Amino acid sequence: MALQTDALHSLKDKLLHWQQLTEPELETAVREFEKIPRAEVSTFYTPVLSSNDLGAILVAIGRQFPENTKLQVNVVSALGNMVLRYGLTPTDVMFDYLVATIDNRKVNFYVALHIHVFPQYQTWDRKWEYLMSVPDIAPRKKSFVVFYDTVKQQLEKHDIMPLEVKQVVIKKIQAQLADENLHPYLKDDYLATLHAVVEQ
Repeated sequence: MALQTDALHSLKDKLLHWQQLTEPELETAVREFEKIPRAEVSTFYTPVLSSNDLGAILVAIGRQFPENTKLQVNVVSALGNMVLRYGLTPTDVMFDYLVATIDNRKVNFYVALHIHVFPQYQTWDRKWEYLMSVPDIAPRKKSFVVFYDTVKQQLEKHDIMPLEVKQVVIKKIQAQLADENLHPYLKDDYLATLHAVVEQ
């Protein structure tokens, strides 16, 4: 544990002074940093990984290098995991950064994976439009899981879906139900969700 904590503090120091690093050095530092909030949760990491200053720095790095896909993926993933697992305050600036990266096809899956944990997602005017696009993001099998989890989240929040969204959700779930190799547990879960969507 001490080694990871030391590594985290070292990476934090590098990121706090990110403007002194070359782009390849920064890419390496962000890649190594992203692994920590994604790994097993530890309360030892909370003081660093819930730091608003560090969250703002990650956004600044992402905005500085919009063409660097590897950096973008790792910044999006780090922010999402810091918010979800370590209680980082999900600011509008962070959410706006995620929205700005949606059009990057190589980053979009990671945005889909994390954007719905931000409370701003609930009031975002493109929420439903974006949700309907998620199953078409590569890799599609993984994207369907993200789509399905988000649908269930919205149902749990009693968020009323527009009719056209319901139609897409029903069609996508029915397509999964047509798979002959579908595990019985998943089949039951899909049917329960389908029922909840129809009854909403």
